[in-house]
Amino acid sequence: MSATLLLIRHGLAEDPRPGQRDADRALTPEGWAKTRAAMRGLVARGQIPTRGVASPYRRAVETMTCLQEAAGRAFPVEAWEGLVPHGDPGAADLWLRSLMAELGQDDVLALTSHQPFLGELAFHLTGRSLEVKKASCTVIRWASGLWSFERHLTPSELRSGA
Repeated sequence: MSATLLLIRHGLAEDPRPGQRDADRALTPEGWAKTRAAMRGLVARGQIPTRGVASPYRRAVETMTCLQEAAGRAFPVEAWEGLVPHGDPGAADLWLRSLMAELGQDDVLALTSHQPFLGELAFHLTGRSLEVKKASCTVIRWASGLWSFERHLTPSELRSGA
C-alpha cells in the first residue's frame, strides 16, 4: 500500500503586532493571492488531498482553506496541536504513522504548518535537509511502513503550474 504526505508551509502572514498572539497572525492579502496560486499549481500537478490536518494557528488554517478552494471539493480537515512552529518531529512521526495506516491506496494527506517544524519533520522522515519557503510543498511517499522523499516544490514552481 502506498499513500502520499504533503508538507505545506503556510503563506505570507502579517507581521506580529504588540499584544497579538503568534497563533492569531493571518495571511496578508498578498499571502492569500500567492498561496491560492501555489495551491492551484499543486492540485494541477495531481496532488489532490483526501484528508487535511492544519496547525491550529490562523495562518495555517487559512492556507488549508486555499488548498480546499484549489481542490474544488471538500475533504475532511482537522487541527492538531503538534503542528505548531516548535512541534516535536518524533512525536509527529508516530502520530503520522497511525494516520497513514488509516489511508487507502493512493490517498493524499495534506499538512499545513510552520518553520522550523516542517524542515525538521522532513529531515526526520526522509533525511533530507530542505529550504522550506512560505507556500512550498514537500511531497513524501508512504509505502510499506517507510517514508521516502519524492520531491520539494518551491512556491514559484507551484505558482507557475497554476
